[in-house]
Amino acid sequence: MESLGNVMATLLRILRVRWQAYFLTQTRFFISGQFYLGLLSDPRFVGHCEQGYFDRSGEQDDEGDVEAADGLPPADTQVPYLGATLAASDINRFGEWPILMSTSATKHLFNWRRDDAKIAECILKKLRQLSRGQFSGNNCKMLHGPSHSIPIYQAEVLSNLRLVYQIDRTLDDDGQAEREAVKVYGIYSHEQLGHIWPWLSKLLNGRGEAYRQRCTLAGSGSAVYNSAVLPPTPEEFTTDESPISAHEDGSHEDFSCLMSNKYFKLSTAYLNGLIAEQKLELPLQLTAKEWQIVQCPTSCYVIGRSGTGKTTAMIYKMLGIQRTWEQLSDSRKPRQLFVTRFPVLAAKVEEFFTGLVESLALAGRTQDELRDLRSQNRHAENKEPQMMDPLNALNYRVGTPQKYSDLSDHDFPLFITFDQLARMIAADSHIDDPNCYDRHNFILGKVINDESSFITYDIFMANYWPRLRSALAQYYGPWLVFSEFMGVIKGSEQAFRSPSGILDRQTYTNLSARTFPVFAEDRHSLYSAFESYSKLKREHGGYDMADRTYAILKALSRNPLKGLPVDRLYVDEVQDNLIIDIMLLRILCNNPDGLFWAGDTAQTISAGSSFRFADLKSFIFRIEAEGSLGVKGCCKKPELFELAINYRSHGGIVNCAQSVVELITDFWPESIDILETEQAMLGGPKPVFFAESEDESLLYEPFFSGLGGSRELGAEQCIIVRDSVVRRKIRERFGDIAVILTLQESKGLEFEDVFLYNFFEDSAAPLSQWRVLSTAFNNRETASSLGVSGSPHSVLCTELKNLYVGITRAQKKLYILDQSQKSEPMRELWSSEGLIEVAPPTDICRYIGKSSPKQWAASGYKLFNAGQFQEAIRCFERADLPRQVRIAKAYQLRQVATSTVRASGRQGAFLAAAEAFVRCADETTGTQKTGFYGDAAKCYASADHHLDAAKFYIVADDYAGAAAQYRKAGRFDRIVQILAYHPRKLTESLKQELLYMCVVHYSRDNLRPPYPLFPSTKAELKYLEDKGLHKARIGLLELHGRFREVAEVQLSLGRPCDAIQTLLRVELRGSLDAVQRAVDIALDAVWRACSFDMPVHDILCNKDSDAHKVLNLIKDIPPGRLNASDSRQIRFFLAVERSPHTETVYRLGEEFSDWGEDALALMAFDVCFSQLPALYSAHAAQIDNFLKRFERYVSLLVSIVSDETPLPPTDPHVRKVFGIVPSTDNHYTITEGAFLHRRFAHNRHLSADIDLLLNAQLKARLRQKVLKEDNMISVARAFSTQCPYLVVHDHRCPQKDCGHQHWKRTSLNATMYNMKVNLHLQQIRILDLFFSVVGKYEDRHARMTSWLNRLYSAIYCLIYIEGAVPDLNWNAFPNAARCVDAARKWIRETTEYLEPTSDPTDNIKYLMNVIRVTCLHTALGGECVLQEYVSRESCRVSYGEHLSVEDDNVSADIVASIVELDPIAGVPALRFLLQNGVGMDLGVVCDFAEEICSTLVSSLHPPGDLCPLHDLVVPRRWMMNPDKPAVGRDIIQSFLFCLRLLMNVLRSGRVSTKFALPKHRESFVDIALVRMCRMLCILGYNVRDMGLCKAIAEILLLPPPEVRDKRNLSLQDLRQLASLRRQYLETILALDSGAAIKDLVHLVHRNNRYLTRQISPRIPQLFFVDAADVSKQVKQSPPF
Repeated sequence: MESLGNVMATLLRILRVRWQAYFLTQTRFFISGQFYLGLLSDPRFVGHCEQGYFDRSGEQDDEGDVEAADGLPPADTQVPYLGATLAASDINRFGEWPILMSTSATKHLFNWRRDDAKIAECILKKLRQLSRGQFSGNNCKMLHGPSHSIPIYQAEVLSNLRLVYQIDRTLDDDGQAEREAVKVYGIYSHEQLGHIWPWLSKLLNGRGEAYRQRCTLAGSGSAVYNSAVLPPTPEEFTTDESPISAHEDGSHEDFSCLMSNKYFKLSTAYLNGLIAEQKLELPLQLTAKEWQIVQCPTSCYVIGRSGTGKTTAMIYKMLGIQRTWEQLSDSRKPRQLFVTRFPVLAAKVEEFFTGLVESLALAGRTQDELRDLRSQNRHAENKEPQMMDPLNALNYRVGTPQKYSDLSDHDFPLFITFDQLARMIAADSHIDDPNCYDRHNFILGKVINDESSFITYDIFMANYWPRLRSALAQYYGPWLVFSEFMGVIKGSEQAFRSPSGILDRQTYTNLSARTFPVFAEDRHSLYSAFESYSKLKREHGGYDMADRTYAILKALSRNPLKGLPVDRLYVDEVQDNLIIDIMLLRILCNNPDGLFWAGDTAQTISAGSSFRFADLKSFIFRIEAEGSLGVKGCCKKPELFELAINYRSHGGIVNCAQSVVELITDFWPESIDILETEQAMLGGPKPVFFAESEDESLLYEPFFSGLGGSRELGAEQCIIVRDSVVRRKIRERFGDIAVILTLQESKGLEFEDVFLYNFFEDSAAPLSQWRVLSTAFNNRETASSLGVSGSPHSVLCTELKNLYVGITRAQKKLYILDQSQKSEPMRELWSSEGLIEVAPPTDICRYIGKSSPKQWAASGYKLFNAGQFQEAIRCFERADLPRQVRIAKAYQLRQVATSTVRASGRQGAFLAAAEAFVRCADETTGTQKTGFYGDAAKCYASADHHLDAAKFYIVADDYAGAAAQYRKAGRFDRIVQILAYHPRKLTESLKQELLYMCVVHYSRDNLRPPYPLFPSTKAELKYLEDKGLHKARIGLLELHGRFREVAEVQLSLGRPCDAIQTLLRVELRGSLDAVQRAVDIALDAVWRACSFDMPVHDILCNKDSDAHKVLNLIKDIPPGRLNASDSRQIRFFLAVERSPHTETVYRLGEEFSDWGEDALALMAFDVCFSQLPALYSAHAAQIDNFLKRFERYVSLLVSIVSDETPLPPTDPHVRKVFGIVPSTDNHYTITEGAFLHRRFAHNRHLSADIDLLLNAQLKARLRQKVLKEDNMISVARAFSTQCPYLVVHDHRCPQKDCGHQHWKRTSLNATMYNMKVNLHLQQIRILDLFFSVVGKYEDRHARMTSWLNRLYSAIYCLIYIEGAVPDLNWNAFPNAARCVDAARKWIRETTEYLEPTSDPTDNIKYLMNVIRVTCLHTALGGECVLQEYVSRESCRVSYGEHLSVEDDNVSADIVASIVELDPIAGVPALRFLLQNGVGMDLGVVCDFAEEICSTLVSSLHPPGDLCPLHDLVVPRRWMMNPDKPAVGRDIIQSFLFCLRLLMNVLRSGRVSTKFALPKHRESFVDIALVRMCRMLCILGYNVRDMGLCKAIAEILLLPPPEVRDKRNLSLQDLRQLASLRRQYLETILALDSGAAIKDLVHLVHRNNRYLTRQISPRIPQLFFVDAADVSKQVKQSPPF
């Protein structure tokens, strides 16, 4: 307890001492002791407490350690604890004060360690004292007087050796707190101290008061000082003071090296590196902002200008995650991927990362291991740097798998260029199939195998731009145009979402001018240039960066990414990518919180890039929200960080560059990300702008003329020009005077001094635009007011970005050489802001920097690694490094060959480069040797010297490359040799690819390879089967005589013809099972192609179809070798092949049905009726035959869907017919394209599901077929009535499409009449079958009513000579009972739903239907309570006020008059119709009148006659019902009144006012008039009443008889009556002349008292006993 009390007392003392400073500096923290209390949870603080106050020696808690380890999350999620993993190990015997060693101090200490270990130990001893806070005596002497605010101290190591340091603060290892620290500048002799330290103190003093407080040693003045722990300060301390001191003699001294030192924390790893004499790459001291980035738990976007530390933060985050994994057990290694466009950058980052890992690992080395390392490092000390291909973006990392899917955890963290990464993914996505003609797959093949087809910016500028520049060169250079092509038209988000991946002209021209400003006013011209570029690209067979990425994305949209995704993705210089590149990169990472995007859109100088970070964020947000291509959305909102402190350049350079950025942000805010104002750590000299002098002849020629011979610019000086043309001009005029780079080439490089030459003079923007920009800035006017942001002024935006890049290439001094007028606006603008110094051009010699061979060598290596080989050659020559010169020249030759357009020259150039690489390799050792041989191999390959290329690939130990060249050379024997002897040199995927390639090659020509590829035939067959090499597999089986297996393989390949032919070979003809198998295969193939509802005839007639082929193969097999079912099926298909609609096909359907094969029967019937015959003009007999067969087809369908005849899927015939395939677990699948196939979510069905589906689909089929047949039958002439015109006029109808029958009167017999009725009844039967299973059908009642009306017209013919009800012969009707039953059912249903409405017109229609239904009922018989239905209140039709009738129901009276033979009811109903009817059916009204007339026959003779029917001449129809009532004379008179009304209408010419007339209306009215006249004549002939006779004559417009006494007729009266009767009879006979049907009969009673002579041979006599006898004799057959 006492120890615990001491700890708390110490903590409270610390809180009291530091509380005030803490409160003043960090008010954003809680005003409490929470910060310090939180330190108790810090493992390092706890360790010190335990060491100081608790004795824990000998204690172990293994269980607790295990539990703690188990509780740790996976390594790649340990972001909050990254700080601890980056910590350098604590040092034994050192105190709590951190020691920060500058690079200079480290160099000094390492030199002393190598030269004198004892002195080095003294230095370390002094450092230990300082780490323990011993700042007294000779450890803490100031190097300047008290007037300087920032103290610089010296500590005496030896009498003539001093350690120079200052007090500062540094962040703890986790970035959560600041601690006072010792910052060591170096170890100097007494003479070396000099005067630099007062200057340094002055520089540091410029950082401000807060910084001065940090650097003051605070304490009680005791001998030992404690290192204070404080909250972190986010402030960055900068100064405007220049580190360059000017002396009185005019000389300058540069102290920037002291200010730009990097600092490492002294640690165990540091000291072990000192022992091992190894170059250290230990973690640097990060700023607070950088720590926030490293510890950010979400995805992040880091934006910063050049030199602000973006890449540093990225590397440290990667390192922290890697170290976390290393320190955790049982956790998966995080797959971290670093991607950049530039191989040099990737190499530097990987080298730095590897150095960090190796340096930190030194902490765990033993002394023996450190000694071994020291020996190795001393041996390698004098080795020259490796010179490998710096531009090999596609093969940047030697040894990296060729496919992304081959990456393993061992390959991570992976540092790679985007080009190589894209090719790896393309290798996974490419389909190596010569039959695949997909354009995107073709591009993927080129990405993998044809680097020479890739269109880079250099290729575009050399080969394409000269043919495009005419229309665009005035304002836009090739860089701008290429960027627009790649970044907007092809690589933008809008292009990605377009169907073709390219914006069409309309979409492009409609883009926002604010978002895409450069070509806003010239988009049509630009797009025309793009079309020309695309055409040239196709002609050359090239592809560009956008083509490549889009092709990969299209492939990934079809097939997901092969291989595991990465856990962390780091993209540096992201602005140099296309938006679609971002899409591809995003797909690679499965962790939405593991993305790190870093870059600066002010540096967008990579051709093809055109976007901002805001666009990047929005695009990623959208694709994550949409889940495009499987991209997961982020769980947390990504963080955005801005880095604004430039650690690389001084204030003079940074301020000038910042002014350019401000111009871009002011006038084109959409084109750049707006950040905090950039600051430099130090001040510095302003850029010098050499303006024209008073003497205009004094231009830049004198400026450069001082150079020449041995006088040239130094190794760290560079002239930057616009393009290679300007560089060539300078060298032609002045010689090789300096390193000269274009703006493009300078990207990523920095030099101490930069001469920016003629930037404005060679600008694509004219002077007027630069002036507008300057005016707008000076007046602070907005861009919109002066139109600066629009095109063509938008070219200035790109020009300013280029200017920014040129400025920021300078580290110390920038000289701008430009005397053009276009430079004046910017020079004036900078001058007004005090950002530059303006000077006249002078002799350049005063600016020449002196360089040593070592500096020239360093510059040469730098330029070589940047791919600037020509400039590197120059530097190596001055460094006297001939081998390096030869290497650089070899790469220069290759670069020249790549840009050579002409094929012949290109090949020679590549051969020259290849020979140069071979010479380089011959004089080199180690990995460089193989690298040069590999480069030589690539050059030989580009020259199409494939065998030479393969040879050197093998020397370079690249057997994969050798195999690719052997493949192109067709030397598969060499590939087999590689597989046999060097399999371990190949990745597994490549090995399998080469094996496949060789097997295909040798099997194509039925050859065997020189070396066995497989251990056994079984293994070879298995491989061939797995790879789908079926031709080779079949050949191997045939070689071993295994023909049955051959047939099965052929069948599995969908080649049934080959399988059948194999089974039917001569040697197998005696095998019945082989023949049966062949038949089974054939029928299965036919059924698969010709299942239900397929165009069987067309398929079988197609000679290219498998169905046709297999059917021909088996058609000649003797029937005796076939089973009965197979024979029937073969005959069926052969019959369908000949003609599908023949009698044979139908008969086979009947045969199938007779054998119980209902599925096959349905198939046959369906094929037979797949195309309905043309029946419009067909004869009734043809239609009758069709309806009989169609009725059988419909009956079968109905029985199936009603489950009377089930079709279970277990029946093999059912499966064949409907394409049902059995699968596992009693489930079934349905063949795609089959009758039952639909867009199923899952094509896996139970038997019950199949039943339901089959029932539903067959019902739909039934409906389709029946309705189609019904619509066709409805217009057939055989169903129509006789043409009225032909009947009336007895010659050809003049109408072209009459629609009626045209038979002569003599042909209208009872047979024809019965046939017509029969056809109607059969169609009603078919429809009734259909209605019985379809359930509710919206058109059902309409069709029923229509067909009942048609049946009525067929039975009750308007043209009476066609036939009548007595002519019906039911025995002549096939299936009469069921047909009549269907019609009766329809009559009952129709009666039920017939109801009048409130509309009088509809009521008349209703009454017409009542008459029809009632008449049909009397004709067809059956039970139907019509009177009951029409007596309902809802069916009542009132007579109205004009007629007074007892029941007042017209419809009931109509039914009563027809059914009950009640003329008393019928006459008022007829009168009502004639007086009130409109739109009536004339035929129906005439029929109704005749029905009433027929009820009056018993009342025509005088009352009291014992046999009222005797001697009557009447139509047989009138005598169908014998129970004729006797009615009074008044009823007959009323009836005649009605007839008078009707006749008057018919004669008036106004028939249409009462009746709805069809075609031939005049003829139709004439027929109705004739019919009524005939009826009146018959009535007049039979009547014996003189008054009635007179009334009839009047109606007929005949002279009425003159009768004096109607009761006592005189002889003259009788003679008049007889004459009138003869006249009626003659009229009747004249009207019936030529009619085949004898409609009239002369009724003669058999009683002898009534002997009566025959009145005419054309009117037969009918002898009867009673009325029933009459009815029996007039009927052809009894009704049902």
